[in-house]
Amino acid sequence: MVRPVYWEQVFTALFDEFALAIAGHDRDVDLFGAAMTISRLSGRDVDVHAHAHRLDLVGEAVLQHAGSGAGAGELAHAIDHQLFTVMGFRGATTSGNDPSNSFLADVIDRREGIPITLSLVYMEVAQRVGLRCDGVGYPRHFIVRCGEPEDPLYIDPFNQGTRIDRAELLSGLRTTAPGGAAPEAMLCAVTRRQILQRMLTNLHRIFREARDVERWLATVELRLRLEPWTAALVGERGMLHYRMGQPALALADLERYVGGGGRAAAVSGAVRLLDQLRARNTEPEEMP
Repeated sequence: MVRPVYWEQVFTALFDEFALAIAGHDRDVDLFGAAMTISRLSGRDVDVHAHAHRLDLVGEAVLQHAGSGAGAGELAHAIDHQLFTVMGFRGATTSGNDPSNSFLADVIDRREGIPITLSLVYMEVAQRVGLRCDGVGYPRHFIVRCGEPEDPLYIDPFNQGTRIDRAELLSGLRTTAPGGAAPEAMLCAVTRRQILQRMLTNLHRIFREARDVERWLATVELRLRLEPWTAALVGERGMLHYRMGQPALALADLERYVGGGGRAAAVSGAVRLLDQLRARNTEPEEMP
């Protein structure tokens, strides 16, 4: 497959925008802007300012509903009312392999999404009304924690803002916490970069399973901007570059992947392809 012209024109600009959005300390990461950049993988135009304005209007309605002097609980209930009762935001009923459920712009337009994108909508509205709201990467789900850490409200935006008791969450984590992690640690707020990484990991799986090579490669490129140290992604990008008709880029990535971790640690398919590319690159040119 030869890389189409629009890859250079659209995706390269997308990668640059994403890198700019995630620059600096985690607190400086433009979470909304980066998520909207990811939405451009849908192939349609995304008006970041228009979508931000729509959330501004939601925030204004929340403040009006909550009234002056509202505390964390009142603000959270007002967000619930506006998002789920008035506007009808809901958990996606379509296939989990529908990438539109992971595109924040589509979620705002359709008012339907998966746990992490609906949580991001909730967090964006909460920010606009002065309510502290952090993402919590619960295993196989995603929820938000509102209010101060010493007196938190755990809310499930995917299920219409259902409140979840901390004891219930901890009970579930005792059997599902990955790698023997302490259950309490799994209820801590995740970073902005971790939220983006989780969104991209989901899309990575979707595009890989669909064999959508262009967008599969695009998600790998975006993930590498978040985690450039992940050697497996470099090797995967090399394999995809080869499939996209870019042997020079493939060779550079596979050299880095195999050389960095050693041949024994590399995926056998990547090693074989690297050997083929090296052999091809060293073949003598034919005399005219």
